[in-house]
Amino acid sequence: MNIDPRTQPGADAARSADDGAEPADGRLSELRGAEQPPSAPPEREPEGWTYWDVVVVIGFALAAQLIANIGVMFVVLLVGEARGGRFNLVDLMMNPAVLLPVQLIWWLLVFWIIYRIVRARDPRPFPQAVRWVRPHLPSGIYLGGGALLAVSVAVLSYLLPSPNRKMPMEELFRDPTSAFLLAAFGVFVAPPVEELLFRGFLFPVVERSHGQVAAVAATAALFSLVHAQQYGWAWQNLLLLGYVGVIFGTVRAVSRSLIPSTLMHAAYNFTLFAGLYAASKGFHNFNFQ
Repeated sequence: MNIDPRTQPGADAARSADDGAEPADGRLSELRGAEQPPSAPPEREPEGWTYWDVVVVIGFALAAQLIANIGVMFVVLLVGEARGGRFNLVDLMMNPAVLLPVQLIWWLLVFWIIYRIVRARDPRPFPQAVRWVRPHLPSGIYLGGGALLAVSVAVLSYLLPSPNRKMPMEELFRDPTSAFLLAAFGVFVAPPVEELLFRGFLFPVVERSHGQVAAVAATAALFSLVHAQQYGWAWQNLLLLGYVGVIFGTVRAVSRSLIPSTLMHAAYNFTLFAGLYAASKGFHNFNFQ
């Protein structure tokens, strides 16, 4: 009896293998997956700006501050001469109505040079390059965190020894108008500008070369030093400012976004001004002791 081998069990599979046909045993997807080339590695971020660019920004900022101050002094002197009045130039320069517009112009110039450098060094859009991207958590969490941070700073300042001397910052709070100007500036202008400078521009440079921990520490230290003159270089205030800078930097590092630290910064300043408003009875009775 002649038996046709094509009718035997397994003959279909063998013939399929010999003919190069696809197997019928359900392993088609596995074989296809094995034949696919390995996935390409994730695209690396551009190298971006460097320490030399940071030096350029610092030098430009110092020069712009000097020019802005000289320009305002010149205008104030001309106006005073025209009116024939006598005034104290130093006292006038410490008036928030004069100081804050100068500071705003200076910050606009600093933003301009940062923008030009970032656009020249990074092909991505400016917001993405400085990590001004939407965070994963709701904004309310960061705003609440900033308020809690302000409360913790108030508690720590109570526990630390008092500097027992008048701070230059206190000289700016002359009346309700000056206080409201400072509050508006501190809540709406200072946080985005300072976060862009410290955690948006400087942070990535240090992070690329020395890691996140070094970036958090370096930006916190500089954040404290920049504000040191306002607080009379008192070590207590420098320590508290460093603590605040570490929190902002940590939030920036964990979230990979500049928006959370900016929201926390704004809420932190708002809470401090709100506390001062309540303690001074509506910015009418300032007592910083």
